[in-house]
Amino acid sequence: MTVTRCVNLDWLEVACLEPKSEPRNLWFWQKAGFEVHQRDYGTRVFAEVLTLYDTHGEPFLEIRRAPKTSILIPEYCTLRLVNRYCYFDNAAAIMRDFMQKYDYFFQRIARVDICMDFEKFDTGDDPYKFIVRYLNGTYSKINQANVHSHGTDRWDGRDWNSLSWGSPTSAIGTKLYDKTMELFDPITQQYKKPWIREAWLHCGLVDNFTYCTKTKPDGSVYTPRIWRLEFSIRSAVKKWFVINPDGRENKKHSIPNTLEMYDERAKLLVMFISLVHHYFHFKHYYPGIRKDRCPDKELFRWHNQEFLYKVAREEVLPETKADRSQTSLISKLKALREKTIEQRIKQSCTVLIDALENRRIMADAGGRAELEYIEALQWAFKWQIKGTHMDETALINEYREMMKLMKLGEIF
Repeated sequence: MTVTRCVNLDWLEVACLEPKSEPRNLWFWQKAGFEVHQRDYGTRVFAEVLTLYDTHGEPFLEIRRAPKTSILIPEYCTLRLVNRYCYFDNAAAIMRDFMQKYDYFFQRIARVDICMDFEKFDTGDDPYKFIVRYLNGTYSKINQANVHSHGTDRWDGRDWNSLSWGSPTSAIGTKLYDKTMELFDPITQQYKKPWIREAWLHCGLVDNFTYCTKTKPDGSVYTPRIWRLEFSIRSAVKKWFVINPDGRENKKHSIPNTLEMYDERAKLLVMFISLVHHYFHFKHYYPGIRKDRCPDKELFRWHNQEFLYKVAREEVLPETKADRSQTSLISKLKALREKTIEQRIKQSCTVLIDALENRRIMADAGGRAELEYIEALQWAFKWQIKGTHMDETALINEYREMMKLMKLGEIF
């Protein structure tokens, strides 16, 4: 029996550079014929947030531009399709064509979420019962040891509605959750996001678009509990390897993580299957037996899948010592900023915190190399505490000499 898979994008955001010659600001888009709305406030990183509307008056694309910090080059920006457009068959192609038409220079995928909605797993397992068994220790997961659960603690037991694996800094995030519950608005007693309900109707998950109900063979009507398995591919993923049918990786060349990986629905399915293979892989748990020797817990059944993708290993390394040092440094700076009454030190802390928190964005942007400048600021902070002041040139020279003898994490 042929199964219509309800596989879609749920988030698509890219980082890019706008042309230097003509900034893509409010006036540019109005001149280009777009209805555009500029938010009254920006974000922590960007001063401007613009929303472009399509010819039907519906939101189409969100642009975040005009970086607030010199750590990012002025042309750096992000483009994000609004959620409705993500469910178009050619969502990634729409994004690519838009960038080409308006001369944006692609930098990287900032984030892309791929999801599949279903009532039951292919094997007939109920997702809710699977979650309960997993939390009770019946199964053990391969990869992504960090797990978070969400539900309701009732007098007669707990009702679980979501599980997620991975940390906020993981290259891939995994989530299984009750999408029916998320779409239902308890205030209006109606279901939100009609484009998702349209996808359910098309794939046979419901046969009533408005009330999200389905008719059983005996004629009775019920509201199916539709679950979503979703993978969030973050900016750390730069490349993919191909895994052949024999299970061996083709490392002769890697495939860059670009929009071409997601510009057709068939490609989305291949990517989704690949992610299931690595990040939704469970084993039956048997005490005293090595995990790799325990039998797999089968949930999905894929047919005629010739190859899979795997994230290039260098992109999924665990958090490094430098990353941990940076996180610790930020925490110490925030604590010092709260405790000190010296305004000069408070201001220095703020400058350093902003610089450190934007370090990852700077590295991904591929713009000016200001890492040395950030580290020089750290060195400046040390001198300020001691009551010594230097101009920037002297400071950087002093910093370069001292860094030969000290590691960054030891400056303080």
